[in-house]
Amino acid sequence: MKNIFISFLLLTLSLNLLSQQKYTIQVKIKGLTDSLAYLGTYTGKNLYFYDTAVVNKDGSFTFVNEDMPHGVYAVIPSMKPPKYFDILVNETSISLETDMNNLAGNVNVKKSKENKLFFEYVHFLEKQAKVKKPIIEERQIAYDSNETEKVTELNKRITEIDSAVIKYQIDVSEKNKDTYFGKLINMSIEIKIPEPNTIVEDTNKWKYDYYTNHFWDNVDLSDDRLGKSALFYNQMETYFMKVIVQIPDTINKRIDEFMNKLTPNGFMMKAAVEFLAYAHAKTKIMGMESVYVHVADAYILNGRSAWIEEDKIEKLRPKVDKLRPTLIGKIAPNIILADTSEKKWMNLAEVNHEYTMLIFWAEDCGHCKKEIPKFKKVYDSLKEIKEIDLEVYAVCTSIENDDWRKFIIENDLDWINVSDFQDMRENHMRYLAEHKTTLESINYRNIYDVFVTPVAYLLDENKKIVAKQFDSEQLKQILEVMEKSKK
Repeated sequence: MKNIFISFLLLTLSLNLLSQQKYTIQVKIKGLTDSLAYLGTYTGKNLYFYDTAVVNKDGSFTFVNEDMPHGVYAVIPSMKPPKYFDILVNETSISLETDMNNLAGNVNVKKSKENKLFFEYVHFLEKQAKVKKPIIEERQIAYDSNETEKVTELNKRITEIDSAVIKYQIDVSEKNKDTYFGKLINMSIEIKIPEPNTIVEDTNKWKYDYYTNHFWDNVDLSDDRLGKSALFYNQMETYFMKVIVQIPDTINKRIDEFMNKLTPNGFMMKAAVEFLAYAHAKTKIMGMESVYVHVADAYILNGRSAWIEEDKIEKLRPKVDKLRPTLIGKIAPNIILADTSEKKWMNLAEVNHEYTMLIFWAEDCGHCKKEIPKFKKVYDSLKEIKEIDLEVYAVCTSIENDDWRKFIIENDLDWINVSDFQDMRENHMRYLAEHKTTLESINYRNIYDVFVTPVAYLLDENKKIVAKQFDSEQLKQILEVMEKSKK
């Protein structure tokens, strides 16, 4: 029995060894003086160290790994300053040479069918760029000199070069359509938009819709290797940040359509989650935190991103939860606070106007002192427009109410002014017991994430948030657009 067990164990180990593939990447670089070279791997557009190799005196080094995920990698021979060039890892044995003067441009592939194709493509693009550069410079001189005919002629030559590049890309991708290289090149080719085959009301809209609906036609979303490239990240950035109309609901719909085509927990999904979770959160476009919350809810917090460690997910959860109550489209959390008398309690939910501007500010905030009078000026001008029915519910966040009252009088702030005055803060349980306010109202700073002032929200007649984080100049514009949308 013991011998049988040992034999079985040896057989299992042998099978495991046979199933593992060894990947060898041999590189020789003329002029390389660094003692270490690195292999980088892509996650989105970011490069991370994957392996390290000792450089020999002749500039050669070798990376050896087992079961490497296929994709685009970067050979990094120098870190000061960083210098690198991309290679394709889709074969178990790769050998190439180059020199430090032009890493990618001088690559000579000794072994690797796909890298031979890849660097033939790289060299062609470099050659075309060299031809195009002096023409572009000449065109700029002609443009500055108002030589219209010459500019037109040079534009024609540039277009011819660009067309030749596109034709080359199409031919190469078609000839190699079943290879990783061919799929990468195909991913970089723009979708060709046809003319409508029937009569349409708006040709431009038809073409835009066609482009958005067919944007990913040249990308094999079932081939997860394509996710390990900066090009895939660039395609996502173009589609989700430039092509798609920047409206949260539209973006979220497109995100779900896109994500449902990707391999669960694959390289494409990893790159997509990393990009989509934060790209829109960084923009200055109003309401884009809704996209951040949607991605977090649909692909991270629910466990769909299995590669993200549990502790990181739990750190993210409260951040997302904090944003959730005040997203555009949500009903604004209610606030009941006292006016300047500290006796009369004003209920936000009972402000009966078509629009309510909820603004948080402080009289000791320098920016508020400049911005609040500007809001007041806009508020007064809107009173003259019958179609726009606006009231302001202004919450003072500072402790010193005497200065607040003085500022109100000096600037004639004849809208609803409230604050959580000192006694309310110290004895809030009494005011809660007397049903004058609510716990939600006492915690408005956390609920509305008020840590800088001023912060403004625009609510409709049902107290739904329709705009947020705008300034005094934008308020009137937003209201005018909303009024026009009703007609």
